[in-house]
Formats: sequence, structure tokens, C-alpha cells
Amino acid sequence: MRASYREAMPGIHPLVEPVAFLLGEWEGGGERLWPGGFSFTDHLRFTTDGRPLVEYRQTTATPEGTPSHGEVGYLLLKPGGTAHMTVAQPSGITETLEGSVLEGVLSLCSVEIGRTPGAKAVTASERRLSLRDGVLIAELAIAMNGEPLAPHTRSQLQRTLRTET
Repeated sequence: MRASYREAMPGIHPLVEPVAFLLGEWEGGGERLWPGGFSFTDHLRFTTDGRPLVEYRQTTATPEGTPSHGEVGYLLLKPGGTAHMTVAQPSGITETLEGSVLEGVLSLCSVEIGRTPGAKAVTASERRLSLRDGVLIAELAIAMNGEPLAPHTRSQLQRTLRTET
């Protein structure tokens, strides 16, 4: 059995406390909200090492289990509930986001999108993570190809590994 974060390194930085509800591993189903949408399985992992940051890793797969997407990043917490996040995707897209944590909801909006040559023309993103009755709701909106922000994916996940007390 894997050791939880608290077993490996006791104590969470005080600035991480507002997002401690995220810590651990989460799995569940998701759906693409655009026309021609599809369903997928989603796995999110949030860990911390005592500094005022949270490491983020996300993987998705088709219902048959074929990997379909992934991303990694860091959530940096600041005094007053401000949060900064960086996300990198193997498709060549990077996101720099800024937002806040308020009453168990992390809301972030992009301040910069980076793209490698040939990457999709994503120009903005918004992310929202909220815990409702023990279910983590992960929502992503993106803007691309000159269109405004629109809901892109939504997942409902159950905790599979708890890493806070």
C-alpha cells in the first residue's frame, strides 16, 4: 500500500490548506461538452511536499482504456487565497492561469497560452475544481479558432487515495 502524503511528510503548508480538499487521487467519468462529444475516464492526482504548491497530474482514457490525453502542472498558492497554475500538455499547449480559492472552489482563468508549431489554436482557458458531497467536479472551458470561451469537458470523480488527514 502506498504511503499517503501525511505519512511521508507530515504537515501541509498553511497556504495549501484552502485546497487541501484536492489532495489525493481521484477517478471517474467525464464527457466532452462540444457537439460530437464523447465520454472518457479521468484520473487526477494532487500532491504537495510542504512548500506552498501542489503538483498536478491528469490522465484520460477512452472507455476501452486507451490513453487519450494527459497534462501536468503546478498550483502555487499565495496569501489571500490567490492561486497561480501552470499546465503543460503533450499536444504542445501550455497554460498559465490565475485565480482564487473560495469556500472549496478553485477557479482559474488563463493569462497566457503557449503553443508549439502545429498545436491546436487554443487562445484561452478556464478551469474550475469544486467538491460537492464528496464528488470532485472538474470543469474546463476553452477558446480556440477565434471562437469565445465555451465549456469543453466536465468530469465527476471519486477519491481513490486520501492524502490529508
